[in-house]
Amino acid sequence: MIFSCYNTYAVRFMKSTRLFEILLILLDKRKTTSTELAKNFEVSVRTIYRDLDALTTIGIPIYTSTGKNGGIHLMENYVLDKAFVSSEEQNDILFALHCLSTVPNLDEGAILKKLSVLFKQNSNTQDWIEIDFSSWQSKMNSKDGLVFQLKSAITYQKAVRIQYISTKGKESLRIIDPLRLLYKYKDWYLFGYCKASQAFRLFKLTRIKLCETLSQNVNIYKDIPKSYENDYINQEALTHLELLFHNNVAHKVYDQFEHSLIKRENETQLRVSCEMEEGDWLFSLLLSFGSDVFVEKPMNIRQELVMLHMKAIEHLNCDDKDSD
Repeated sequence: MIFSCYNTYAVRFMKSTRLFEILLILLDKRKTTSTELAKNFEVSVRTIYRDLDALTTIGIPIYTSTGKNGGIHLMENYVLDKAFVSSEEQNDILFALHCLSTVPNLDEGAILKKLSVLFKQNSNTQDWIEIDFSSWQSKMNSKDGLVFQLKSAITYQKAVRIQYISTKGKESLRIIDPLRLLYKYKDWYLFGYCKASQAFRLFKLTRIKLCETLSQNVNIYKDIPKSYENDYINQEALTHLELLFHNNVAHKVYDQFEHSLIKRENETQLRVSCEMEEGDWLFSLLLSFGSDVFVEKPMNIRQELVMLHMKAIEHLNCDDKDSD
């Protein structure tokens, strides 16, 4: 009995898929023949005519003609007459799907192709932009599989257990109700409800060592905050900085700071005047410029940066002694 039910379901599924593909062929080519369709789907011509009857029953304007140029036709301009979105909106949808199709392991290419046919648009017109999330340093991206796993967990509303490394380097196991994936400023984040901290949190994917999808369903949450709001920045703790950068690192300066904050100081230097919160992130940023940055103001930031450089030199000297 179970096998029989499965066969019945499989037949219905294949038929519904075939009906949709027949419609796509007609939308694309506007005309075909029963012989071509039968050969394409490896069924009899009689089966194709039954499929056409089923399509006309649900209101698809298909008609046949005889003679030299005869065949199976779809009423001209059917898609445009029945469209619920404008041509500009169609292009926006296709562009969005084109961008989404470049996300690792998110296979939206088939949807893009089908909608291109439905909208009577050429998907190649969207090729003026190319998005690649992988780094320049490596062709392999360990986040790819994790993105796909988390996408699946969010789709099927399953909790995940992750081994996470905090900003202080501490490892911990956490159970998360995943809610959405966020790509912000060069990095992927998981936004969800952390059971350990009992709060909504962002988790950087590069700091997730292990991830296991659990069988338990996620809870239903109300008033979920926006995962990308910078409400964690203490506006009262912001410090005004006057920074001078050598032209050698001009490309990095424009990568890291808003262009409106950057001014030409002289032929060899750029000035950046900005407000930033003092902390580990600020000093990591400044250290990444090496000797090509000079902190003009404030003095305490300059002194702290000098101390960090001195500590780095001490570590190098210790390594040299150990090697001796």
